[in-house]
Amino acid sequence: MKNVTPQPTATSGSDDRLMAAIGYVLFLVGPANVLTMIIAVIIAWFRKDNAPEWIGTHYEFQIRTLVYAAVLLVISVVCAISVILLPVAVLIWVLWSLWVIVRAIVGLIRLVDGRPNPDPETFWV
Repeated sequence: MKNVTPQPTATSGSDDRLMAAIGYVLFLVGPANVLTMIIAVIIAWFRKDNAPEWIGTHYEFQIRTLVYAAVLLVISVVCAISVILLPVAVLIWVLWSLWVIVRAIVGLIRLVDGRPNPDPETFWV
């Protein structure tokens, strides 16, 4: 008789954990390509209701990050349209890029550690 080792089955939690991690990676390239952030939020939006609660906080964190980032980008574009405020627009964009990267790194670290985001609705990390 052949000795068969049972194969581990993927659970919804591990799938959601992987998808949340992919979302954070997409956010890391977000400052260079905003489309990846939008893709990450689409994934988060459709998976957040069926995910375990602690991973749901990560999805909510990603969704809020895009909302806040969009507001900051609109402010930056408005400043760029008025040529006088172009340096302010560039400063906002640089700070925005750093902010998105830091949020993605902090969220990814929490996800890898198996911790939820303590306050996914906050502007800061």
